[in-house]
Amino acid sequence: MKAFIDDFKLIRVESFDYIDDIKIPNYQLTWYKNDGINQYFKVNKDLILNEAEFIYINNQKYYLEIGLITLRKSFEKRFRYDGPLGYLYHKEFTEFFIFSPVAKEIILVVNNIEYQMVYHNPIWYHKVMGDLEGLNYYYKVRLSKAFKTANCPYNPASNYDEAIIIDKNKLYQQQEDFVKLKKYTDALIYEGHVRDLTINLDVKSKGLFDGLSEHSNLLNKNVLKYIKDLGMTHLELLPVFDFYGIDLKNPHKYYNWGYNPKQYFSLSGWYSKDYRNPYLRINEFKKLVDKAHEYDLGIIMDVVYNHVYLRSLYPYDIFVPGYFYRHDKNFKHTQSAFLDNDLETTNYMVRRLIIDSLVYFVKEFKIDGFRFDLMGLMDIETMNQIKRTLKEINPSIILLGEGWNMDNSLPKNLRSNMNNQKLMPEIAHFNDYFRNNLKGLLHTNELGYSSGNKSLDKETSMALKGSPNLFDSPLKSVNYIECHDNMTFYDTLNLNYNDEEIKKDYQDLGLHLITIAQGIPFYHAGMEFYRTKYGDINSYNKSDSINQIIWDFNNYSKDLKKLIKIRKKYDLYRLDYYDNDKVKVIKNKNYLLYLLKDENYQLTHYIKNDYKLIKIKTSGELIFNSKEYHLKNNHLTVSKPGIYIFYQEIK
Repeated sequence: MKAFIDDFKLIRVESFDYIDDIKIPNYQLTWYKNDGINQYFKVNKDLILNEAEFIYINNQKYYLEIGLITLRKSFEKRFRYDGPLGYLYHKEFTEFFIFSPVAKEIILVVNNIEYQMVYHNPIWYHKVMGDLEGLNYYYKVRLSKAFKTANCPYNPASNYDEAIIIDKNKLYQQQEDFVKLKKYTDALIYEGHVRDLTINLDVKSKGLFDGLSEHSNLLNKNVLKYIKDLGMTHLELLPVFDFYGIDLKNPHKYYNWGYNPKQYFSLSGWYSKDYRNPYLRINEFKKLVDKAHEYDLGIIMDVVYNHVYLRSLYPYDIFVPGYFYRHDKNFKHTQSAFLDNDLETTNYMVRRLIIDSLVYFVKEFKIDGFRFDLMGLMDIETMNQIKRTLKEINPSIILLGEGWNMDNSLPKNLRSNMNNQKLMPEIAHFNDYFRNNLKGLLHTNELGYSSGNKSLDKETSMALKGSPNLFDSPLKSVNYIECHDNMTFYDTLNLNYNDEEIKKDYQDLGLHLITIAQGIPFYHAGMEFYRTKYGDINSYNKSDSINQIIWDFNNYSKDLKKLIKIRKKYDLYRLDYYDNDKVKVIKNKNYLLYLLKDENYQLTHYIKNDYKLIKIKTSGELIFNSKEYHLKNNHLTVSKPGIYIFYQEIK
């Protein structure tokens, strides 16, 4: 027989036995209903959750378990807290704070010494005297009969598998400030995985934070400087917070992208030269960001707040069972991320943990932006609060995410997907319309415009305009044809073409279309080297041989850098509004004519995606050509796929 608290005034007993006597000290219970094995009893007044410990049924004593109470909106509204959480370190003492309105007892364990915490609704608190720097700590939590151990969800520092108390005053002090960004369309984003970027490069710290800033003879500079010199404004790093799926003691045994969240405040030791040193991994990342800022290169963190790796491994359920996760109307946990552990971002303390962790990285590490994995599973109010909070700290911060319209238990009007983009100012979305029409559709092996499909002129025209069919501003369109997910563009070309030069021509066309389109250009690291993953469609846990970047400048898209300079030079590429007078796309029999025009100048782009020899009458100065051309008497003759740009002053 088990008894559960299902609401402040509702007890559920799992038993077919007839109950003729039921008591909770200081409360009165009356029978309410039976439903199968469950028998329900109403309580005369609200239960005090951290005190209501026992129930007596037919003169037998039972522990009261936590039932559906933590899934109720009444619970969520009653227990909201804005004070400190985690720990506050001082040399003379350290204060500890943990949120758990339902625990009967919490014991703080510091360096194997136990301290009984005291409940101050809705958190537990204890102050430990003495200097605790460098000591490990965890909690023992009792919700009913047994204790369970759990790490602190707000822990900022770890060694191998322990939470460590640190003195933040001893951390590396960054010298540089955030990068400045006037508007999102001024950004050019380069997405890379810390390990992929250097594991095959001539640097000492291969695959580590430090490797990104170490000099490479092959590059004649470091990776950060290479990315900046290519013309990028931001480097977006796949998750760097603590995640599952790797072995810190044997870093080459497993590989992982990092979308298995373990801790939201602590960095992964996989990228550190010594995972045992809690200060080192923090300082290495702070120095990486500082070095990037020295080059005026922003750092964007890829973050995962739609799910954790395994519900049983993340500590929140031990403190407040069920509260952290999303459930449907029948109180069944949802699996919209296909992992049975969707985060309930609408709950106040879950939303607070998300925002607190983002604020921590912005303030402590001067992070310039965040990319939200499966953002469409989060709620609109959370995203808008994130924006408001972070913009106050760093007005130049950039926020983008995967706004896919994935089904979940949230009402449709609350989902932070592209269908609701108007409700989320200054939140950009990965544009799958742009990707699908330019790259093609893998599941049908359908070619995209960038790989030779002539039937997509209309869709490509819309994509070049910044997809006004999807968004209310080009500021919201993240234009890409490949990222870490799915097959690389080069590998999709491999499915349809054998000639290496044809594949390179089409990949160059894709890179160039990203660069000239209205919106935010987004490049997957290594695309300029015609990156292949040998046909792997999901390399999240594959070997370095699949995921590493091959830095081969004999196999390099050399014109990308020049085109990026042109984008930066002319404001018409970077509009933050839609204007049919300034931006036009006209379909011609043999090419697309992409016109950018204001009162001072006009940029005329001739875009073709086939190998048909054509002659075009032109005017103005040719400032960019994707491929070989012949220009005589204002007539341009070209045969290969590419973009050809003419500049003309307007007098």
